[in-house]
Amino acid sequence: MSGICGIVDLSKQGRADPALARRMAAALRHRGPDGANFYELPDMALGVQYRKIIGAAAQPFANEDRTIIVVHDGEIVNYRELREALKRRNHIFQTDSSGETLAHLYEEYSLNLFAHLRGAVAFALWDGQAGRLVLAADFVGLRPLYLHERGGRLFFASEIKALLADPDMPRALDLEALDTYLGLGYMIGERTLFRDVRRLPPGHALVIEPDGAPRLHPFWRFGAAAPAGRGQETLIAQECRDLLADSLRLHLRSDAPLGLLLDGSLDSAALLALAARESAPRTFALAENAESADRARQLAARFKSEHHEIRFSPADWWRALGRAVYHLDEPVASPQAADLLLLAEGAASTVKSLLSGFGGAVLFGGYAAHYAIPAHISRRQPWGAFVTPTESPLPENPRGLPGFTRRSASKAEALAAMQSFDDGIFTDGHRAALYGPEPRAAWQSSRHRERAYAALIETGWRDDPYNTAQALILQSWLPGYALLRLDRAMSAASLEARAPFFDPPLLKFAAGVPPSVRLRAPNHVLREAARPLLPDFALQTPPAPAHPAHTWLAGELSAQARAALTDPNGFIYGLFERAALEKLLKDHFWGRSPQPEVIFRLLALELWAQRFIKPAVFAP
Repeated sequence: MSGICGIVDLSKQGRADPALARRMAAALRHRGPDGANFYELPDMALGVQYRKIIGAAAQPFANEDRTIIVVHDGEIVNYRELREALKRRNHIFQTDSSGETLAHLYEEYSLNLFAHLRGAVAFALWDGQAGRLVLAADFVGLRPLYLHERGGRLFFASEIKALLADPDMPRALDLEALDTYLGLGYMIGERTLFRDVRRLPPGHALVIEPDGAPRLHPFWRFGAAAPAGRGQETLIAQECRDLLADSLRLHLRSDAPLGLLLDGSLDSAALLALAARESAPRTFALAENAESADRARQLAARFKSEHHEIRFSPADWWRALGRAVYHLDEPVASPQAADLLLLAEGAASTVKSLLSGFGGAVLFGGYAAHYAIPAHISRRQPWGAFVTPTESPLPENPRGLPGFTRRSASKAEALAAMQSFDDGIFTDGHRAALYGPEPRAAWQSSRHRERAYAALIETGWRDDPYNTAQALILQSWLPGYALLRLDRAMSAASLEARAPFFDPPLLKFAAGVPPSVRLRAPNHVLREAARPLLPDFALQTPPAPAHPAHTWLAGELSAQARAALTDPNGFIYGLFERAALEKLLKDHFWGRSPQPEVIFRLLALELWAQRFIKPAVFAP
């Protein structure tokens, strides 16, 4: 885990500004507290704040003649196998760190190097001979890269706050994208809530050629070449278990202390059972939910792990929420972001990396959306063929698709009522009341949410609606919400997050499991794979507990929430219709019409804007 950043002068006028690159890197010190280094040319400056997890060498890394320079965030977990293969092809390594493998892989395979990588890694690689810079995000979005272009210069960084180290960087809300956040609680696609910042899509590289022209290079797409089906169910379960064990074996490689985030779920229980075969692991769990904490304790006792429980009060959580807002860089309506931060801070004195079991339910049909999306597609298909959205604004959609009566629709319209697209929390009734002329005009003219989702649908569409659902969840909710909060919570405490379920061979396998098997029951394949490993109680999937934050914000934290939301000089008061906003807040806090999810989205937006956005700067 590291933080990388840089400046590229696309116009070739020698304006890379090394001093600014150093300020950008300093903003990422939490991601790499072991040191900082830089590589500078007149038209390019690369910076890295590094954390030594594998190997003792400091970044940047290079090939034999230093014509290739690389800085990276994350680890290549199959680096040992790659090193041996590359040595047989006469490559000479100078360090024992996994990151050096990237330089030699590129030297050998150029942009085909991604087919050889396992693990979550983002990087910036300079090819001095070709005059080419390659910026890459990882396969699914655990290691992000953010981009900002201004005045012929391209700025990039692992986190947006590093881009904001430039005093000339605009701090303006992207009003066209605001409705996407309010409708989902997070962002999808490339745009962020900062008007001038984009996210490099997962599974893509940005390649900047000698003429200064950037081009997107897609190197991976979930399920793009998945096999039509696999054999018997018992063989499917066995293959799943073998692939997970192999992924975990690689992800356990570390020269620094490593632990496991144990939340009592089937996903994390399976990892613990496999990890216990290698050694007695350290496990960490939150004590906030009694049932989950009890399951974690039982699992820790069963597999003899060194177990740590992190406890916190509502006041602790509120203080952590403020820190989480800073580290997330964008508003994300997730109370669990503060929980994860508290857990990471509690674990940081003991370990440098945390394995997360998150991902099993994503890959193997563990969420309601895995079933709701296919059902919605099936209901829509008799209405006519799906067509690609046009550039014209989409029509009004007051309450979702069930009220539509037209024969044909775009894919974006056809999927507009899906839970993973618009969960119905922030309704068109809220929009009608709260949006003034500027937010309404920006929303209606851009329809960013619909168009961003339409773009995901085009790349995620599969012949089987169940496979479509799986691809869409991986392309929207996963990078924009779940992995974002995992990465930021861990890195805030200078911890590296590792997610073995997102190993490329396991991703490929999951895409190829027939939907008839995958969706026989929630988590069916993973449950059968883990059955020989776990006690019966751990094979069950208890319902996700309600987070107590909504109760706290109406009780012991009510004064803090009111103070943030009802300040007449606050950001949201300048953004929304004041009378409608005051009515919404009064009805909620007085108990006439409680809307805790809407209130939390507004709270996250307000806290974010107070920290990052200049007052009243929200021009489209």
